[in-house]
Amino acid sequence: SITVEAVTDADPAVEYPRFVDGERRAPPEDVGGLSGFEEFLNAMAKPRHAQHREVVAWYGGRFEPDNIGVDTINDRIAKIARRRTLGKVGYAKSQNNRH
Repeated sequence: SITVEAVTDADPAVEYPRFVDGERRAPPEDVGGLSGFEEFLNAMAKPRHAQHREVVAWYGGRFEPDNIGVDTINDRIAKIARRRTLGKVGYAKSQNNRH
């Protein structure tokens, strides 16, 4: 879930959107809902689990639920922020050319 803790005026020196904090990784796509995710985590965590090898192969490697991938998140959000900024600049230029 996402929690909005505060709504304040934008800081012109900051690119938005931005990532502030997180706790755990989201489930992989097609894991089978909440119950499927719980079973996935259980199988991943226990090398002797009957489905451990199958789950690791399906996912493509280890899954670390506490490693949320902050660098990846920040890279992806930075791309969104850059596109947003370029869109605003393009819009402003189009408005200036109308006069």
